[in-house]
Amino acid sequence: MPGPTDALSATESPADNPCDGCHECGLRCTSGIQMGKGEFERIVACLREQDPWQVRRVLEQEKRIVWFEDIETEQCLFYDVPKRRCIVYPARPLICRLFGRVEWLPCPLGKPLPLLHDGVGVIRAYAGERRATFPEWCTEEGLFDLSKLLR
Repeated sequence: MPGPTDALSATESPADNPCDGCHECGLRCTSGIQMGKGEFERIVACLREQDPWQVRRVLEQEKRIVWFEDIETEQCLFYDVPKRRCIVYPARPLICRLFGRVEWLPCPLGKPLPLLHDGVGVIRAYAGERRATFPEWCTEEGLFDLSKLLR
């Protein structure tokens, strides 16, 4: 039975999703995003398909962005700050795939992306699943160092 994360396929084709992961949504890529176990596994597989040196370079970047004196954010672990892109874009978690696809997370460029039918129902079902951050899943799975992750 398909779950909420199947509502927008993690591997949808460019024809199904004209979004290319531009930097406009990238500004919303913050740390602490929770994901389900299947999403975690897809991200690990995606990372393992890439050049380990490039993955390590991105994972070890300074992610803190200072906007004003007392206002700062921390970019997502997978966001390549200098290149302004997501290194796990094809396997990104559901919440990331919802940008531009539900009325409450509009595309900042106004791209005419097809809206997800029953987005509220999808996010409610997703909220009922066990989710954790990527570092929390790594700890649970015993992936304490990058060399294990990238094997």
